[in-house]
Amino acid sequence: MRRTAFALTALAAVSTATGARAEYRTVADLAADVRPAFVDIYTRGLTKAEPNSGKPKGKTTLIQDEVGSGFIVDGTGLIVTNRHVVDGAYSIFVTLSTGEHVPAKLVGKALTFDIALLKIDVGRPLPTVRFGDSASLRVGQAVVAIGNPLGFSSSVSAGVISAFHRQAGLSAYDDLIQTDATINQGNSGGPLFDMNGAVIGVNQAIYTRNKGGSIGIGFSIPINDVRFLVDNVLQYGSPRFGWLGVTGQSLTAQMARAAGVPADKGVILSAITENGPAAHARLEVGDILVRLGDHAIEGTSSLNRAVARASGQTLAMELYRDGQKIVLPVSIGEWPKEIWASKMEAAPRLNDYADFGVKFVDTPAGPTVKSIIERSIAWTAGLREGDVVKRVGSTAVKTAGEMGGAIDDMFNRRKKTSALLLVSGPGGDRWVDIAIAE
Repeated sequence: MRRTAFALTALAAVSTATGARAEYRTVADLAADVRPAFVDIYTRGLTKAEPNSGKPKGKTTLIQDEVGSGFIVDGTGLIVTNRHVVDGAYSIFVTLSTGEHVPAKLVGKALTFDIALLKIDVGRPLPTVRFGDSASLRVGQAVVAIGNPLGFSSSVSAGVISAFHRQAGLSAYDDLIQTDATINQGNSGGPLFDMNGAVIGVNQAIYTRNKGGSIGIGFSIPINDVRFLVDNVLQYGSPRFGWLGVTGQSLTAQMARAAGVPADKGVILSAITENGPAAHARLEVGDILVRLGDHAIEGTSSLNRAVARASGQTLAMELYRDGQKIVLPVSIGEWPKEIWASKMEAAPRLNDYADFGVKFVDTPAGPTVKSIIERSIAWTAGLREGDVVKRVGSTAVKTAGEMGGAIDDMFNRRKKTSALLLVSGPGGDRWVDIAIAE
């Protein structure tokens, strides 16, 4: 769940509700029915030590583990979550309501919109969510959130819709639902349900103070926006967002008075992209856009959203120019830049102990951890300074060289991606599972 101190800290083709069902009488009944389609998400990425953090320099890369949430939208294992949940990840796992912990592949993530799609394969049909209509919601309507806040899996909270049309600066398309249902870091990507048990939003962010938790101001992406994006991906392989080729700003009352126009909402243009759709339609700097087709333009976000949904269409653009209202036909183009990425980050190359963030020294007791970097691969696996490695799998080792040979054998000959080490430490002997390849 994104946050900053004192700030912000399309599926109809897949599955849709075939009709509104009766409201659940209790949150408990609703949660019991919808929880099977919810998933906890666990990602692992890489990060570098800060230059002045006091941590050793070198090629050692630190592990960044994060948690998030998602929900299943197709029985084949298609999952919706937030893009920022999976950004920077080289490994993604999800935990199902059954307790199964399974690897997930990145289908893709939108570069201009905070939504990503994952895919899992468990060899059987999976339960899915039903979808509501985020355009028919009301302020004060009861809602239920399910998430993985701070790693507390499948947590349920309830509240109401506090407001609509919130802009949080998270994308150019913000038109967020505000809710007071408790959500925190780890709720990102999780579903917001109405009391019919239909998903009406994807939880995205909270507003908080001083890096704290929920203060009752959370934001969700309307599910209708998500449905549009995913329908595009399923039909074309990637989103096809419309493009107008303008730069502008939301009209203020003062601007409207100065321009001598009766509109109090709209977008005033400050630049036109050469040879873009707006230029071909003869839009001009200073034009005040107030309607595109059936969509009233209330500001830059609503303009972006209307244009995004209109790729390839020719629509009437209502605008004011020199105080006079005129209407021009505009042929909306397709966004010219890459807006969809389907590659995950590369897994780390683990060639020697330095890559794991650990140094060994031979002692009479055996290969002993001399030093270890906090949050390195070895540290994350559970090794600590002073630990003595006694076995690699079933192979007893007495020196660091023997240990390295046994690990190499597991990787090269046995094709293992992790090694079980029997380690002796202050608390006695224990097993440590350390990744030797990803």
